[in-house]
Order: sequence, then structure tokens, then C-alpha cells
Amino acid sequence: MAGGGFSDNDDEGISGINVTPLVDIMLVLLIIFMVTATFIANKALDLKLPEAESSQPVNPNDKPMNFALDKEGKLYLDGTVITLDQVAGKIAEEKVKRPGVALAATISADATTPYALVIKIIDVIRKNEIQDFALTTDPTTTPPTPAP
Repeated sequence: MAGGGFSDNDDEGISGINVTPLVDIMLVLLIIFMVTATFIANKALDLKLPEAESSQPVNPNDKPMNFALDKEGKLYLDGTVITLDQVAGKIAEEKVKRPGVALAATISADATTPYALVIKIIDVIRKNEIQDFALTTDPTTTPPTPAP
């Protein structure tokens, strides 16, 4: 009886489904998901923000424009590299998208970024009618030293 061992009087069909291939496929998909999630998460900017005792969280509902300066002086707007000359155009685009809304901005700069670059971005933002901006910092991790 070649062909699988079924006899003519066997009226019983396949009573179960082999789930081993399904489990194999799911494990491969899980591994792919874990690898790509790690790759995407590592694309964030590597900024070492200066510490400040008065740090407060920014309200995410305000949806500010997020400017960042890395230690090499590259300027980013919401994670995309831009030049200082493009800032005015980006602010104008945002004003068109959200008419009647007072725009706000956050400025994140690496602790080693030259002060002059931070002032330049503040100047351009203020010239383009964004008066509400915040400088982002990290909370202080070391206790303050008492004055003698």
C-alpha cells in the first residue's frame, strides 16, 4: 500500500493541521521586525543636551517646530537636515498649513555646539515671527554644590 497508508475503508479525513510551518514563518517575521525596529530607533539624533535644574517638559500638544543643532553644527528640522537659509521658507510653509495659529519652536543644541550657532538660529526664528520658543535641556543628574 504505497501512497500514505490510507485504506479504502478509512472514511476519516485529516483531523489536524500541522502548525510547524506557521510557527516558523512567525518566528522569521518576528526577527525581521526586531531588526528593523532597532535600525529605525538608532536613526535618532545623538545630542548631549546641557543640563539645567529648571528643566521642564514641553507639552507635545503644542506641536512646536523642532530645530536641532548637532555637535558638527548641522541644523535639523523635525529630524531632516536643512540649512540656515531654508529656515524662513520652512516657517512660511508651516504658517500656511496652520493659519491663525501662533507658531512655537523648540531648539535643541548639543552641549558642545558653539554658542554663536544657537544665537543664529534664534535670530532667524524671531525674524520670522516666532516669538514663543524654548531651549531644550536635560534635567540635572548631579546635585548642586552648595555655595561656601
